[in-house]
Amino acid sequence: MKLATIGEDYASRSIALVREHDVVDVSGPMATAGLGQRDLGEVLSAGPDAWMRLLDVARGADNGHRGIPIASVSFQVPVPRPQHVIAVAANYRAHIEETGTIEFVPGTETNPWLFNKPQSSLNPHRAAVRLPRLLGERVDWEAELGVVIGQPAHDVPVEEALTYVAGYTVVNDISARRMNVPSRTMTRPRDVFYDWLHGKWFDTFCCVGPWIVTPDEVAHPGELEITLDLNGKTMQRASTRDMIFPTEQLISFISKIVTLMPGDIIATGTPAGVGKARNRFLQPGDTMTASVEVVGSLTNSVVADE
Repeated sequence: MKLATIGEDYASRSIALVREHDVVDVSGPMATAGLGQRDLGEVLSAGPDAWMRLLDVARGADNGHRGIPIASVSFQVPVPRPQHVIAVAANYRAHIEETGTIEFVPGTETNPWLFNKPQSSLNPHRAAVRLPRLLGERVDWEAELGVVIGQPAHDVPVEEALTYVAGYTVVNDISARRMNVPSRTMTRPRDVFYDWLHGKWFDTFCCVGPWIVTPDEVAHPGELEITLDLNGKTMQRASTRDMIFPTEQLISFISKIVTLMPGDIIATGTPAGVGKARNRFLQPGDTMTASVEVVGSLTNSVVADE
């Protein structure tokens, strides 16, 4: 089942069932069922009973209800206000090699590399990524499988980790490879690292959506094709089977550091094919489409931030 948060803006948001060619707004049936939540994050935060009731409402809405053509729908980020957006760096060997990151040696005892994306960076399907002047001309794309957490997860065993997943989505982690900081008068040894980290945090730099696909439709999250097309040309094509740390290991590891909450988003890392390796970076007028097999496709344009 595919579920989305739709609406022209956050104030007008509602929940919809996504079908092959259209979506059905389920806000009316939800109200009848005693559910007053207006986005998927609110339903998840209300607990497992509310989520199961939503799934029942959505199944009922699939029978005989006329929908809105997908092309006419304004999608919001499925979970507009997660408590945590946690991303994983260097989780594909080929991506490590193409970007010149320190070599990963199979079998070496190590952990995932994590960083946060702020809520203000979240950007929905069909919205524009804005390129601030501070970033210069080295802003990059990163298509990723996104995981949405369905229940509080603390110190979760690997073998149980996928039971904490409410669904899967598509993420495009926009990344500035080199910050242009005109006010800098001195440099310190860690400036390069922090420039990279800060370059992940800009508004609109975490594209997520268009919807959540429930786990019953994703039999093997470790065997999904990921692609990214830039202006119609394929830049990234790989499989989640190439992850160094698969989804269940990521959930387990993160839950040992911070309690994951319903609606939290994990971006599981990007494969090879990014702009840094191609010396081709995002420019105003570009259009990106990040896709994950079974899950869906997420399209965003690029504009200059005036």
